[in-house]
Amino acid sequence: MQTHTIHPAESADGHRHYHGKGIVHSIESCGTVDGPGLRFVLFMQGCLMRCLYCHNRDTWDMRTEQAQVLTVEQVMKQVISYRHYLRATGGGVTATGGEPLLQYEFIRDWFAACHENGIHTCLDTNGYALHYDAILDSLIDHTDLVMLDLKQIDPEIHKVLVGIPNTKTLRFARYLAERQQPTRVRFVIVPGYTDDDRSAHLLGEFIGDMENIETVELLPYHELGAHKWELCGDEYKLKGVHPPPKDTVLHIKEILEGYGKNIIY
Repeated sequence: MQTHTIHPAESADGHRHYHGKGIVHSIESCGTVDGPGLRFVLFMQGCLMRCLYCHNRDTWDMRTEQAQVLTVEQVMKQVISYRHYLRATGGGVTATGGEPLLQYEFIRDWFAACHENGIHTCLDTNGYALHYDAILDSLIDHTDLVMLDLKQIDPEIHKVLVGIPNTKTLRFARYLAERQQPTRVRFVIVPGYTDDDRSAHLLGEFIGDMENIETVELLPYHELGAHKWELCGDEYKLKGVHPPPKDTVLHIKEILEGYGKNIIY
């Protein structure tokens, strides 16, 4: 498939010029961990967060020789070929990344096309929405499930762990709650950063009254993406940090259950 170097121009209001195409890192045709059932997963290029534990380091930069520039029609041609398998398992499609909200026009158009074909849609996002407008509203209208990464509620720890403040993510979470958008929160348990009681209680307090949050998924930190940092010429700063013990996961689960949420791990 043809690849391109991407140099996305922006208009005066900060919007990237959209020409009906998406900048795609890769595609997984039968994903099993990106939402319910089997999923057709589109990994979008570009992310503004710099999570210390990121396992998709190669999706950060929007400008890369490896990126595929695809139209909705090209993607849907592949989706349709799998739709019987997706439906049979209660699955569908998932937009992830990178951060799909950075290309929210394309995701809106893709999800609308999926709904026209009766296909379930899931947005896997860190909540970094740059614009609150009719396009974002339409995207969420065509989204059946949002999986929202809430990495850390404490703003100072969040900046250390992620590199930027969490204000945009928390605003997006409140936006979803106001719209009563079905949402699954994902919380990565990183030793030394998010595995303490205070972090769990801050999360529970923040989401406790959000009736749209159906489930909290606890994700133990892992080191599976560390090699990608080396391939990108970067230092992986969590060397020596190992996955949390099961007792820690169960303890955080118990704390969050105290806020009335269904917990999976």
